[in-house]
Amino acid sequence: MDRETPVKILVTAPLGVGGISNMMINIQKHLDRDKINFDYLVFHDRKEAMEDVVLNMGSNKYIASVDDVKFGFCRRILRINKIRKVCKANDIKILHYNADSPADLTNILGAKLGGVKFVTIHSHNAGYGTAGKGIKILSKILKPFMPKLCDNYWACSNLAAQFLFPKSIIEKKRYSVLPNGIELDKYDYNPQIRGELRKKMGLDKKFVIGHVGRFSDQKNHTFLLDIFKAVHQKESKAILLLFGVGELMEDMKKKAKFLGIDKYVIFYGASNEMEKMWQVMDVFVMPSLHEGLPVTGIEAQASGLPCIFSENITKEVDVSHKSQFLSLAADIDDWVTAILSHKNQERHSGKQLLKDAGYDIMQTTEDLSQFYLNLISKYEKESGLK
Repeated sequence: MDRETPVKILVTAPLGVGGISNMMINIQKHLDRDKINFDYLVFHDRKEAMEDVVLNMGSNKYIASVDDVKFGFCRRILRINKIRKVCKANDIKILHYNADSPADLTNILGAKLGGVKFVTIHSHNAGYGTAGKGIKILSKILKPFMPKLCDNYWACSNLAAQFLFPKSIIEKKRYSVLPNGIELDKYDYNPQIRGELRKKMGLDKKFVIGHVGRFSDQKNHTFLLDIFKAVHQKESKAILLLFGVGELMEDMKKKAKFLGIDKYVIFYGASNEMEKMWQVMDVFVMPSLHEGLPVTGIEAQASGLPCIFSENITKEVDVSHKSQFLSLAADIDDWVTAILSHKNQERHSGKQLLKDAGYDIMQTTEDLSQFYLNLISKYEKESGLK
């Protein structure tokens, strides 16, 4: 199919350093952008860490912010109209919606009212976590209507699909699992970079416990700090290295100080070079309240890191078959023992394991790109979609 301009897909993703954003941006980097490219719909009017990256790849950033509205329910209703206006003004025809819960159907409704013809809903979550009662009630009400608004169903794992999609979609197996592909060469274990960065960051001879994730309730940083305090009591050379930003970051800094561990916790913030930062760590710990299939868990294993996850995270993330899963109800000493078992552990590349399991970004990009090119071709023939 020859085109003068690329097919544009509107993607919902905050342009920060989170897993969903990283995945979509990594896919975009490997697209043939003369044929297909992404624009981004964001819900907060602010400068984001990865914003310039996507703008330089030819993307537009569209904002549907209602941050000035005080009440959550009012924000949700008013955002419908904001999204409608964005989609109508920019003649958006295709939306790739990365969803947290069925309550996100209100946003999709706004897109449909704005003229969007085709919606892919992509599940990345496997639970509500600390979401309020209102979200849960709204999700229960809206979930059966999903087939009325959405055309295609993707999920990062089977667990994520079962959480988000209605029974009619699950039972008929109308969804596809799209692996969260990454650049395997880029994330491969590199002892030279590890040595250089650890020395530069003052982490030489330290035992570095790493975590990557937005500072939100879902990621459970408060429990991670409790774990680390117990670890540090047994291993004085332990350091907790935290990557990410978010609304709870300042609260976690205060808690670290209250626990007396603030000198041993590094709140690094966002990084545009996470592929290098994985090299610095000795073990990756993720005690999330819920996850679909975390991209960060895949990146960690690609770099050869041992991983410890909460049992709330799908076992599908364990591509290396070496990860540990612990209950959030378990004694903290169980977490401490698991973490310290990786001290001085020899590290190896995880590249081939990830490739064999289908987590190569090139394959993910090809699957997504071909799907949308075929879709556009079909719609242009059948309904005159421009």
